[in-house]
Amino acid sequence: MNRINKVAPWQIQSSPLDGSIDSTPQELQMGDESTSMHGTESNTASDSFDLWPSPPHPRSYFLPLHYVETYQYPVVVWFHHNGFNEHQIDQIMPHLSTRNYIGIGIRGNHAVDSAGHCFNWHDSPAAVDATQEAVFDAIEEASIRFSIHPKRVILAGYQDGGTMAQRIALRTPSQISGVISMGGTLPHGELSLFEELRQRKLPMLWQWSSRNPLYNDQQIREDCQLAMSISADLEIRQYADEDEMNTVTLKDANDWIMRKVISGSSISDTNQWSSKSVAYSAN
Repeated sequence: MNRINKVAPWQIQSSPLDGSIDSTPQELQMGDESTSMHGTESNTASDSFDLWPSPPHPRSYFLPLHYVETYQYPVVVWFHHNGFNEHQIDQIMPHLSTRNYIGIGIRGNHAVDSAGHCFNWHDSPAAVDATQEAVFDAIEEASIRFSIHPKRVILAGYQDGGTMAQRIALRTPSQISGVISMGGTLPHGELSLFEELRQRKLPMLWQWSSRNPLYNDQQIREDCQLAMSISADLEIRQYADEDEMNTVTLKDANDWIMRKVISGSSISDTNQWSSKSVAYSAN
């Protein structure tokens, strides 16, 4: 069953009602097509293009309900699964929490369709470097535009996005408060900061569907051994469902963040806005 609507996030909405804010102008939202066309009208008199000084890093923001400028909000940086884009954050955050966090959707580092709607995650060194730069550029921009807590940054992702979220967290453990992977394996080639990771004891939440083909004894054993070697503060949850994307797992992720990262926080979802335990595709 396809649990994510792959059409709605591509539609441009001039007045979003769910609290989401996109960092790019409307004319750039459809795959940033206007980037390559910028300055076209002047080309009749000149062969040169008026290019951007550097390529933009596409991202999408989600503001919490009843946003308060005087409160420093935790930040959830979301990594979509392969074949989607940064606007998945608009579908995820209402089920994670409508009040607790500022959300940032990061676009995958490799386009897989000519229209620029769908993106994957490549794990080449250059691609991972670009993703890491995009993540922290987005956090820096968020700190300028919104009121965020710099010590409460959580990376989270679904499937291959979960693997990439862990990859970035292992590269920057001192800058990340925790990492959540929904059906994504632990990358085994990012232990250059081994001693720092052991001292950091990075909080990690792994959420697995029992029907996920990657969820097997050998894979879990190898990942757990690696997590133990870096003294990660690891919690694993298993779900009897088709995959990991449903409102139950998202509610559990919110509970984990509040308990592990924001213990004692005064903000929480009310019964009016909290997610119901139903299949994600039914929403």
